[in-house]
Amino acid sequence: MRPLRWLLICLLGCHGTLASALALDVTAAPCGASGLSAGQHSVTVVSAGRSRAVLLFVPAAGHGRELPLVFDLHGSGGNGESQAHSSRLADIGAKNGFVVANPNGGVTFSNAPEKYYWNIPGVPLSGVSDSIDQIAAQTCIDQQRIYVTGMSGGARMASLLGCRLANRIAAIAPVSGLRAGTPSADNPAQPDPSTCRPTRAMPIISFHGTGDLTNPYDGGGKLYWAYSVPTALRQWVALDHCRNMPRERRVAPHVTLVRYEPCAQGAAIWLYRTDAPSDQGGGHAWPGARPNGAAARPSTEIDASELIWQFFRHYRLPAPATGRG
Repeated sequence: MRPLRWLLICLLGCHGTLASALALDVTAAPCGASGLSAGQHSVTVVSAGRSRAVLLFVPAAGHGRELPLVFDLHGSGGNGESQAHSSRLADIGAKNGFVVANPNGGVTFSNAPEKYYWNIPGVPLSGVSDSIDQIAAQTCIDQQRIYVTGMSGGARMASLLGCRLANRIAAIAPVSGLRAGTPSADNPAQPDPSTCRPTRAMPIISFHGTGDLTNPYDGGGKLYWAYSVPTALRQWVALDHCRNMPRERRVAPHVTLVRYEPCAQGAAIWLYRTDAPSDQGGGHAWPGARPNGAAARPSTEIDASELIWQFFRHYRLPAPATGRG
């Protein structure tokens, strides 16, 4: 039961060319699970005698068939409900036919029980596979199409899962928090390559503002943020064996898309960089999110949630996952 014990400690308790958009996928394989009804659910996951609830959205279309699953991880000090409200991924899932899971981090403070954190980096992740299995046992999930996105601390967690669980996760989308392993002890301005060794090329779409004051684009923040976003990108480019120089294209007045492709196994690495001050959309915020009163105003020039799904939908694991860990 040791892997199962880490199920919630970690997932719930730890800090070639894309084609045009496709129609709603209703051709997925039939599902052996009875499946949940359409709408929001609070799904119970049990580990080591403890029960925790995961906010789960199930779309109406494709009921009874295996659907993609997107884990949407909140930032430090947030919770699953606030992240669901901010990202609006359930709205995207309703239109495109995918399930959204919004777990709470398992670290909190007694004086703020509504705020949760992910205990990263350095957490064991052997039980995350079991968390996927528990959700799949309660509704219809295509285990070749499981994806992870997240904001800030949740983005760092998504990055870590991309490093260590590439046999179960098809693609990742870190928002304001792309990492490629922990900073090196000898040179914190570079990631330690021994801490990120994915077993396959990991497709990545990421978003970051140059005016981010929490996780600075150029690095130099807290210890876990010692190296820059461009450094993290270069490390992932090496890990994914991407060819050619990056291509840059202005897609909005203050937003540039940086694309590294082709990469090994059909992967690609994309960064949407917002070149603007924090109060003008280039700060520590989810582009296109509902405003929440924070100092960093979300960019209104792009919609990260829509872009994330349009990227995710083109990737699946190359074969049924056989390794569990």
